[in-house]
Amino acid sequence: MVIVKPQMLFRIEYIAQKARPAFLFARQIEAGNIQLSPSSCLGGVPIRQHLSQPRTLKPDGSPDLTVFAFTLVTANDLPKLSVGQHVELSNDYSQGVGDAA
Repeated sequence: MVIVKPQMLFRIEYIAQKARPAFLFARQIEAGNIQLSPSSCLGGVPIRQHLSQPRTLKPDGSPDLTVFAFTLVTANDLPKLSVGQHVELSNDYSQGVGDAA
């Protein structure tokens, strides 16, 4: 079983409202290695055990390697999340949804 570092924080940057499967982009706020397990969730919302990095650029044109794409298990959880919200990545579905920033 893979363990996620407790309290790894992200800020939601973009939510694909109509795409299926539902996904979002989130910026990693705290440094650390990201590892997902079958029970991983972001802000209390179950996510799939798949992680990718969208091609995002910093203002100077260099790659922004702090933004990640997460896929939600179900689109029904989209209303629980909002752009600008700080959320925690964890392995426990019972973790609460983070406060909006």
